[in-house]
Amino acid sequence: MTTFQTTQLDFAQIKQSLKTFFEKQAEFADYDFAGSGLQNILDVLAYNTHYNAMIANFALNESYLSTAQLRSSVISKAQSLGYNIRSRTAAVAYLNLSVNLSGVGSPPVTVTIPSGKTFSTQIDGQSYTFRTLEAVSAVNNGSGIYTFVASDGSTNIPVYEGASRTKTFLVGQGADDQVYVIPDQTMDTSTARVTVFDTYSSSTSTEYFSVVGQTSINSDSTFYRINELPNGYYEISFGDGRIYGQSPVAGNKIVVSYLSCIGADANGGTLFIPTSGITIDGTTYTLNTVTTAASAGGAAKQSIESIRKNAPISFASQQRL
Repeated sequence: MTTFQTTQLDFAQIKQSLKTFFEKQAEFADYDFAGSGLQNILDVLAYNTHYNAMIANFALNESYLSTAQLRSSVISKAQSLGYNIRSRTAAVAYLNLSVNLSGVGSPPVTVTIPSGKTFSTQIDGQSYTFRTLEAVSAVNNGSGIYTFVASDGSTNIPVYEGASRTKTFLVGQGADDQVYVIPDQTMDTSTARVTVFDTYSSSTSTEYFSVVGQTSINSDSTFYRINELPNGYYEISFGDGRIYGQSPVAGNKIVVSYLSCIGADANGGTLFIPTSGITIDGTTYTLNTVTTAASAGGAAKQSIESIRKNAPISFASQQRL
């Protein structure tokens, strides 16, 4: 009895197996397959078997994290394990910022630099723009020198490479399948800020926080989660509005701000120049900058092999290590 390998992937071997099978049949004992019409039928059967075997092979491989080849398949399996996949990452540098107002007759009590203050640096002849992600303030040291301090009390102010982007969504009826897609493959998801307004024109809002790093979640939690889609874009999702976490309701406006970054190319910047001065009472003053840490940490999206290796470890440790 001839055993036919239905999972054979080589076309020639599949055809030969079919030919061998027919040759053992009494009806085709003396048949000349080389020049017969049955040769065409063998080709069709072999091609059909070959295609089905390839499809089955690909489908089976893409079903497992250890054998999947497509990024979309690897991401899907990793996300089912609760693994947080790293997006492209913006380079960050740390600066000491100050302004000298010693010559001002009536210096202000406090000076504030709003979020989004930009700085320029040159790396290998290429210009990159860095910016602050939070407002920083400074007070007079008694000599007219104002040194800016971050929210954590440090004088090392972080500045991030990238262009500021904003995506706005209007929430439809609850019965609709709500999908919020950010069409930007260069997004640094760690810089995302999500604000939900009561209505399109309302100033009343609630800030939502990333689920990454949260230690407890209940029905009142306001969190969001960002997942990479098969096309490289990102989808933002919320709780179910009943058991785990709040969810925007019909009529709400969702505003997502983030940085669209270059990645690793912006690493290594050492000299940062403010693109503009600081204006106080209608007068512009020079903002002094001293680099305390060169730009670093910029990176491309997490690779397939990195996801494949780290997702099972993260799942096994349950984020405890």
